[in-house]
Amino acid sequence: MNRKLLFFVSVFFLGLQGYAGTAQAQKGVTVTPGQSFFGGHINVTAPNSDGWQLVQSSGSGMAFAKRGQAANESFAAQVLMFSLAPTDTPQEFEALIKISAAKDTDPSRFDVHKMHFEYSNERSYPCVRYRSVVQDKAPQGLTGALLLESDGLYCRHPVRQETGFAIIYSHRGESLYANSRVEAESFILSVQVPGK
Repeated sequence: MNRKLLFFVSVFFLGLQGYAGTAQAQKGVTVTPGQSFFGGHINVTAPNSDGWQLVQSSGSGMAFAKRGQAANESFAAQVLMFSLAPTDTPQEFEALIKISAAKDTDPSRFDVHKMHFEYSNERSYPCVRYRSVVQDKAPQGLTGALLLESDGLYCRHPVRQETGFAIIYSHRGESLYANSRVEAESFILSVQVPGK
């Protein structure tokens, strides 16, 4: 995997978390729950609840963010494309994702409470499920540590074999969010490769 690009995924993702908690988030484009965005290589659907803003859209992906109801609480949902090195087996693919993600988790900023990776056969192309809970000791634009919980699916694109994509849903706040995994699953399932 392109290490710099995976680092971008991680940093951009965390930047969105801070962005969603600022007044600037109001400058994003409001999307309707479940709004579809069709592309040549991947179809993205906005999260299926109110309050989401489209805060980034480019050839490298799309990102949505919203504020939570509690103080310092925010949500992010994103789909990102990145360069991906070849692998020969499911085990190699899982190891590639795991090693790259672990290297990009800055221990000076994050205390890892949980990080789990598992190869998945849920799609007709290689994917790895990801789940983490970390303590963000220096959230952007905020004071005090917050919990960041993330659920994701990292896949090799079935047509563009040198490309990977990540579907990531996260919550950041002072405590864990009970419905995080249900909402994450809904978002992950809604993102699909056309015709696959």
